[in-house]
Amino acid sequence: LQNRANLMDELAKIRRVLKKHGDEYPHETFLVLDATIGQNALSQARLFHEAVALDGLIVTKLDGTAKGGMILAVRQEVDLPVRYVGVGEGIDDLMPFAPEEFVKALLD
Repeated sequence: LQNRANLMDELAKIRRVLKKHGDEYPHETFLVLDATIGQNALSQARLFHEAVALDGLIVTKLDGTAKGGMILAVRQEVDLPVRYVGVGEGIDDLMPFAPEEFVKALLD
């Protein structure tokens, strides 16, 4: 998607339309990143943040083989907080991000 300029323009347009309904809209805008995509997450985060001014990140698939080391690189690249992580397929598997637990799991 980030390679398709017309689709990125549509995302920016959606945000502009929401703003017409009030400055409080949208409340927050998150980019959902798949932890298994590795360094491609850097370009995705940078380009999406430029297009729609993101408020934070959600990282999914941390229950798989990916340890999510890309979180550190993305965090440094775009300076956005990781707000939630997905560790399964159920709604209860979307949890607030706990930095201390993440670092501990990354080093294990």
